[in-house]
Amino acid sequence: MDSYEALRTAVANNDGLRKTTMDTLKKIQGAGRLGVHVRTEISRALESHGLGHLPQELPPNQEDVVRLYLLGSPVADIIKAVLNPSDRGDETLRSIGGSEAEDLLRQIRQLVCG
Repeated sequence: MDSYEALRTAVANNDGLRKTTMDTLKKIQGAGRLGVHVRTEISRALESHGLGHLPQELPPNQEDVVRLYLLGSPVADIIKAVLNPSDRGDETLRSIGGSEAEDLLRQIRQLVCG
């Protein structure tokens, strides 16, 4: 992966959710070290390309794995509902009933809560 556009395409082609490493993000950004300012720049670049990330604060180690997801997607709606509880978020979570949706919600909770 050598660009944010290619990364976004890879996330989109993986049902809107994909793992990557901080090393990959560092290389795409063209950074040498993953200091706080570089991680902030990466986060902003991801958002400008329509991507969100978990954990919410990008980790400082290049070996660390992060999950990327498409902003505005159903996955993003679920993540938002879990991270920012609200009545509307509760409705979103209730609307994903069924075994397949329960499986997805369980996976997202594991990603968010560890």
